[in-house]
Amino acid sequence: MIIPKAMSAPAAERAQLLDALRGFALFGVVWSNYAVLSVWMFMSPEVKAALPGAFLDGPLEAFHTILIDGKFYSIFSMLFGIGFGFFLAKGDDGLWRFYRRMFILLIIGWLHLRYLWAGDILFLYAVLGLLLPLFRRSGDRALLITAAALILSPIVIDAAVILTNARFDPIAPLLQAMEAQDALYGNSVFDAFLALPEGGWSEFIHANERGWLFRFVHLVESNRPPKVLGLFLLGLWVSRRKLFADVEQHANRLKRVCVVGLLIGLPSSVLMWWAESQVGHPPEPSSLIRAASYAFSVVPLAMAFASGFALLWRSDPWRSRLRLMAPMGRMALTNYLMQTIIALWLFYGIGLGWGTCVSGVVFESIALGVFILQVLWSHWWLARFQYGPFEWAWRSLTYGKVMPMRK
Repeated sequence: MIIPKAMSAPAAERAQLLDALRGFALFGVVWSNYAVLSVWMFMSPEVKAALPGAFLDGPLEAFHTILIDGKFYSIFSMLFGIGFGFFLAKGDDGLWRFYRRMFILLIIGWLHLRYLWAGDILFLYAVLGLLLPLFRRSGDRALLITAAALILSPIVIDAAVILTNARFDPIAPLLQAMEAQDALYGNSVFDAFLALPEGGWSEFIHANERGWLFRFVHLVESNRPPKVLGLFLLGLWVSRRKLFADVEQHANRLKRVCVVGLLIGLPSSVLMWWAESQVGHPPEPSSLIRAASYAFSVVPLAMAFASGFALLWRSDPWRSRLRLMAPMGRMALTNYLMQTIIALWLFYGIGLGWGTCVSGVVFESIALGVFILQVLWSHWWLARFQYGPFEWAWRSLTYGKVMPMRK
């Protein structure tokens, strides 16, 4: 990676570490997203069991739930908050540029959500990102307390649903809207998704017409907005404390975070895996167990992974290996969107139509292959250009001028 001359050595090292960590997070993101993009998540147990390699689905699902589910989008969300801290360091000019950046991301996210894939996360990031400036003057203690309250809030929300016998249920209006939509179209949104592998452009457009509402239902049902905002604030706190700016100086604290995160997160993640198979709607006691185990597993494990990554970065042999993912992280927006586009071509009828034909081990292998290809492609691209394609467009629109692309 070419380092600008104006960037000091410590700043360049910090930037490389965060880029590499962002690339690492994209590995978990593609693994999680391809379970949905391949429509495997929507297939019945009987259909899944008939697929080649299906005997590995159980162990893979346990592995995915315990070590992957939620952990990597949490790292990505924390990095988003760290990035906001960098904008704040630039004063009022940086703040207004941040607002423009979020507005552009809002448009990109909506286009991705509405016309490509219902599992988009960029739209939510942009909406919640617009709230971050409200916390710029909060003290460190207030940031941590607010972040913890938001991350743990799903336990309170699910408890309220259970105690009121679902009379209080934030998802109810959205479910009613989705039921009305199903009645209007004459089939469920799940049927629309399952038709994608064998369908053409009309089925693809039809599924996208309905997918955005399904996504809103899922975001509210999983209590995602408060959790993501809490992770943003946690990232802002990390940025202020400069935990990744000088890893050697903060090594002891990072070690404590890693150990405590593993001790709390792993048992909670195993409990979440058990509760995952028990939960239904409306929430029942197992749902409350899942909400609590999710809160006490995802963020602690995400912080343990991120801290462990930073600690490994101190070792020269490990740093040389981990920095291979830095170009991937520098092009995070491009690579995230390309993961969707590649999956549409692989799994839907507008391309090869492999969806509903691949078991867990197959789509996870495909996801790993896509990640490796993206790492190689990112190295090739950044050897010739200063930004990824979408990063260049995003930056140019943010600054209001065409940025130089070639090196």
